[in-house]
Amino acid sequence: MSCIHRAPAGLKLGLSLTFMLGLAVLPARDSLWALVALPVLLSLAMLARLSPRAVLGRWALGMPLLLGAASLALFQTHGGWLALGLFAKSALCLLSLQLLVSTTPITELLRALRRMHLPQLLCETIALLARYSSLLSDEARRMRRARAGRTLTASRLQAWWALGNSLGLLFIRTVSRAERVQVAMRSRGGV
Repeated sequence: MSCIHRAPAGLKLGLSLTFMLGLAVLPARDSLWALVALPVLLSLAMLARLSPRAVLGRWALGMPLLLGAASLALFQTHGGWLALGLFAKSALCLLSLQLLVSTTPITELLRALRRMHLPQLLCETIALLARYSSLLSDEARRMRRARAGRTLTASRLQAWWALGNSLGLLFIRTVSRAERVQVAMRSRGGV
């Protein structure tokens, strides 16, 4: 366990929030200067002994969303630089959040959020999401395996169509399972 893992969750959360707020107030014309923080964040990831492949792989998962949000700035005057700066700041915020979540157990993070007087309902929602995310991934894995067993080959359009249908079905199954869990908890007096 590295020194970053052992650091208090409140300290890591406070530093991450300060960094993100600092990026948010950075003027749009100077936003590319934020890239100076990239080597610092990557060296913190190395100091935390996180796998570079895992860090960059998870970071890349958020890039399409960031590109979509940054592309909206293209419709303004000087939109190219504004979009590039917005993308850079958003990518650094995403990397900072990923480092925070990778080095802090969710229970400690929730305790720090409660000490910051975050609304109780939001804290409970985050706790339930953390607890039941494994159920969601198991259900998605089963659905993907079943879909692969039913289809031999498919065009790219059919694959996207099937993915969209699977996501809708996954949402419905997740809500159904959550309702069953809630009924079971109420019958035991848990809620």
